[in-house]
Amino acid sequence: MLIPEVGFGTADLAEDAEEAIYTALTHGYKVIDTARAYGSEAAVGRALKKACSDGEHKREDYIIQTKVTPGVVGYQAVLDDFEQSLSNLGVDYVDVYFIHWPVNRGSEKTYHHENVEIWRAFEDLYKAGKVKNLGVCNFLERHLADILDNCKVKPTVHQLEIHPGYQQIGLVQYSQKMGMDIEAWSPMGRGELNSKVYMDMADRYNCNVGQLALRWSLQKGYTPLSRSKTKEHIINNKFLDFTISKEDMKKIDELNTNTNYLDIWSYKRQQMY
Repeated sequence: MLIPEVGFGTADLAEDAEEAIYTALTHGYKVIDTARAYGSEAAVGRALKKACSDGEHKREDYIIQTKVTPGVVGYQAVLDDFEQSLSNLGVDYVDVYFIHWPVNRGSEKTYHHENVEIWRAFEDLYKAGKVKNLGVCNFLERHLADILDNCKVKPTVHQLEIHPGYQQIGLVQYSQKMGMDIEAWSPMGRGELNSKVYMDMADRYNCNVGQLALRWSLQKGYTPLSRSKTKEHIINNKFLDFTISKEDMKKIDELNTNTNYLDIWSYKRQQMY
């Protein structure tokens, strides 16, 4: 479904969200990622309306994707949550709708049933034409099995934390085997970008370390979701006119420490169940 390209993420953009999203929409970005939990859906909707008002851009030119609120479970609750997303976005359909996390506080013992119930609502939204593709975020293999063993419409996208220091190779391969495209959130990672090997490599490609990480992700076949509030960075992160050699791709692969850098309790908790 997705052609690997740099997408734009909207988490933590706060008051700068609308202008940043508008810049992305009008400078080549096609994939725009938001979520109810980010509080950026309305900003995406306003920026999309503004971008499409010039006659050069159309709604169908973009892949607008959002996520059900973590903690919302139950068939009708999911449908209601989705309708609020549509209202926030000011659209009549979304291109990809995700389960944001497979395990939520207080429901770790019952997530098997609840994930399937959420997915039942997702499938009905898909059948109604309100969602073009269904996806999951941050699922482990056993969480994916709950969906795949009980679904009529399979997930086509899996969004994961992926960067040179945290590559999740086995989970990525399993997801791809199950027919899912991969999106990478936090694609620029954290501390491993400060290694001398990495910085020297970026100098040779005449780019910064963040751009090198995005290019690595693209060459892996992923859709990395970059994020910035600065117009110059937004534009420069999209147009990466260089190719990393096979030798250097291997060197970046070797930076993998399998350590995630975003301290999100729900991700760590889900390892337990």
